[in-house]
Amino acid sequence: MTDDEVSGLIEEFHMPLHVQRHCAAVANFAKELGKKLIAAGEKMDLKLLHHAALLHDLVRVVDFKKFEPEEFPDPISAKDIAFWKMLREKYKGLHHAEAGARILEERGFKEIARLVRSHRFLQIKEGFNSWEEKILYYADKRTKHDKVVTLKERLADGRQRNAPETENTKEAAELDEKVFTLEREILTKIGEAKPID
Repeated sequence: MTDDEVSGLIEEFHMPLHVQRHCAAVANFAKELGKKLIAAGEKMDLKLLHHAALLHDLVRVVDFKKFEPEEFPDPISAKDIAFWKMLREKYKGLHHAEAGARILEERGFKEIARLVRSHRFLQIKEGFNSWEEKILYYADKRTKHDKVVTLKERLADGRQRNAPETENTKEAAELDEKVFTLEREILTKIGEAKPID
């Protein structure tokens, strides 16, 4: 995949600007982590990781709990709204990671699709098959909107927005602990004593 193909997909699927900013922030943080892992002796495909991070929320609109485009922080067009409504209907009931992965697979981008599919929150229960998957997942879980924040803050925000019914449950605490375990694994590998801001 080329940079132009990434840009083309972002334009074709009318990715909202605030989602683009989130993806860019995740991509930058993931790349920073990836470089540190390479320096620590791990093998990593930084270009694959970067492209997957830029596209991980390609069709995030398909499963917004509240779909109120008029509330989006940037100007949008009637064409944008019509396209998003079509996407929401076409991929109804699918998680945005799965919908995005299917689109990428159809275009022949199987490796990027695999990474995009693995960024869904519950993937932490199943684990990961590569450093690229781990880093994309972790970078996304540290990025609130377009800012890197603590894992604790991001997990609380994500739960409040996407699954408020799970707050203060045993399962939520167990899932969060798995994410913190992943954070410790990454930090240990790159030789960081505490999370990178």
